[in-house]
Amino acid sequence: MSTEQTSRFRYRLGLNQPAASPTVKRLTEMAQAIGEETDGEFVVEVFPESRLGPDPKMFADLRSGTLEFFTAGATLGEVAPTSALPLLPFAFRESKAVFAALDGALGDQIRSELAQNGIHAFRHCLQNGFHHLTTSARPIHTAADLAGLKIRSPGGAIARDFFEAFGAQAGYVPFSQMYDALKARDFDGQSDPLGVVLSLHLVEVQTYLSLTAHWWSGFTLLANTAAWRALPQQIQQVVERNAEKFASLQREDIEQVNATGAEELARRGMQVNTADTDSFRAGLGAFYAHWRERAGLTTWRVLESYAGEIG
Repeated sequence: MSTEQTSRFRYRLGLNQPAASPTVKRLTEMAQAIGEETDGEFVVEVFPESRLGPDPKMFADLRSGTLEFFTAGATLGEVAPTSALPLLPFAFRESKAVFAALDGALGDQIRSELAQNGIHAFRHCLQNGFHHLTTSARPIHTAADLAGLKIRSPGGAIARDFFEAFGAQAGYVPFSQMYDALKARDFDGQSDPLGVVLSLHLVEVQTYLSLTAHWWSGFTLLANTAAWRALPQQIQQVVERNAEKFASLQREDIEQVNATGAEELARRGMQVNTADTDSFRAGLGAFYAHWRERAGLTTWRVLESYAGEIG
């Protein structure tokens, strides 16, 4: 008897990452493990590359219940304001500190905010990594070099405020359309980790890579709460165990890709420089004050308990 005939639950998981990326590879392995451990009773179908629509649509579908699972990037700020804080520029210096925060008290607050909006968030996030800047017109040596540029960013208020602080404009197109938008010069550059620059072959449409490590980003595996609660407890335990296992493996995969990314991109022809990040920090006083007030002192202290003093 086929899996389709015996499966009691068949859910879809949507995300924007390339099919060949470590993220899709590990989530596909997670889905296979879940199917095997539930004897085919629960089937998870993985749809990468925004095949179920751009992130805003997938998130809306998740909330409405027409999509059961979604791997979210920087799309949660409107329903979970605390989720934006790990993206604060220069807040974290290494991934381990971010994971400690998101696996711990800061993540608990984010998960609570999501739960209040009908979304179940799994505890262990996946890694995207520290962002750097690629550009087509000129390299970014100091913050002043950003003035007048339009940068494709993951979206959200923090990205908008950050680039505005240096006279640049943050814009957004869906991840799956970024290559074409950069090729058409709709943007002067973009912000992403090195693994993304590699996987999207942005070396073909961007000339300069300026190493800034200006903020960290990751992915959160989400489920529609009603769909999650419809699963028997035994199946939930299988999903949670495998979500943690494959998130840990994905974190390691991405860490390795990003660690060697600059060298590989230089080999492929990109002009690589290390930016003066002190010039960025010097211009963020008002930015930090605004976001400290917006987050509230209690939440800010939770963030700093993992990241150290910010601003």
